[in-house]
Amino acid sequence: MSEGKREQATFLQRHWFTLVAAVLILLIAAVFGYQYWQKNQLPVLKQVNDFSLDNIDGTKYTLSEHNGKVRLVEFMFTHCPDICPATTFNMSKLQEQLKEKGSFGNKVEFVTITFDPERDTADVLKKYAEQFNVDFSGWQFLRGEQADIDKVTKDFGMATLKQPDGSYVHTARIFLLDQDGKMRRAYGMASDMDMDQILNEMIQLAD
Repeated sequence: MSEGKREQATFLQRHWFTLVAAVLILLIAAVFGYQYWQKNQLPVLKQVNDFSLDNIDGTKYTLSEHNGKVRLVEFMFTHCPDICPATTFNMSKLQEQLKEKGSFGNKVEFVTITFDPERDTADVLKKYAEQFNVDFSGWQFLRGEQADIDKVTKDFGMATLKQPDGSYVHTARIFLLDQDGKMRRAYGMASDMDMDQILNEMIQLAD
């Protein structure tokens, strides 16, 4: 073996641990850098104002008290004939996918808010939720005084217009909030929901 190769081998023997550690540090930095880059691909649309509404279990739900979790927020009314139940059904499928990944309830939470509290009592909402096999450990169904709900819908940019027959014309959007209550995405409802995109972006924010 030449003198140069012998010196190279000696150097590697002496410093192999340092070299391996350096490579591992670079890999870890690359992973965290990529995750940070991914999260920043979801721009902050706005900071959602804090609110408190009534949960169907009789407790108060305050948005800020659930900070630390990614939240998917749906606005609906149970007498809706099409887009609302179709959206809730899609969310129930996302619920099962998040359960498989161990994220539902602890990292990601669903919030459904009725804008028709006069008809959507706690019992009505509970029966509606049970039709979709909702897991209440990670999915909150909320109602409240009409004035309080109107403030929340306005803050989210939701338009709701009650019709003479009691139905509603409303904005067809659901919303993704990060752990700090910042709105990061507005998705379409029902058939306009890109299920893979929503799932991936919820997990992306939660990790």
